[in-house]
Amino acid sequence: MATKLYEGSISPNSRKVRLLAAELDIPIDCVTLNFAKREFRSPEYLARNPNGKVPTLEEDDGFVLWESGAILKYLASKRPDREMVPTDPREQAMLDQWLLWWTAHPEAALYRLIMERLVKPFRGVRGNDPTIVADAEEDLARFLPILDQHLQVHEYIVKRLSVVDYAVAPWLEAAQGPLHVDLRGYGAIAAWLSRMQARPRWISLEAR
Repeated sequence: MATKLYEGSISPNSRKVRLLAAELDIPIDCVTLNFAKREFRSPEYLARNPNGKVPTLEEDDGFVLWESGAILKYLASKRPDREMVPTDPREQAMLDQWLLWWTAHPEAALYRLIMERLVKPFRGVRGNDPTIVADAEEDLARFLPILDQHLQVHEYIVKRLSVVDYAVAPWLEAAQGPLHVDLRGYGAIAAWLSRMQARPRWISLEAR
């Protein structure tokens, strides 16, 4: 079954799907939307994803799925032998705990920084609102130490490599890059991120 991914080239949420698909050897046809032309707001795209955001996955039988976390879990279900989503109920619950925690707290803070530091200036709107930036940075200072402490005693975020690692890593790459978030104080996060970036499929995707 052919799988199409509507995505944004610099979107961490799109990148997490591309990376997991590469890891699982699932071929996807990427359709990169032109944000300058506001293709993500076109009636055709909004019929697929009423939020007007990326990514959106579409299969040739008409199945459409949005929200990157849901897409990650769906792709993992296509390769159950890879155990990217555990079968044990308690392990599944821990995966969902970390996935929901990440989305609700650190990722939400990083999203606010993307809007202020990148998206608004790109649109010609005044960004870098000091109140919003300070609030986001305060949330990161509150929540990233939780992940760092956890990774001091765990190789991956849950028991083994999973969709949660792919949900988190692309955002932390962006944090160190265009978002100018200083992660030097989080040694365990840095070591884990280096392990993720050293994975063969991660490297091969970078080379494309």
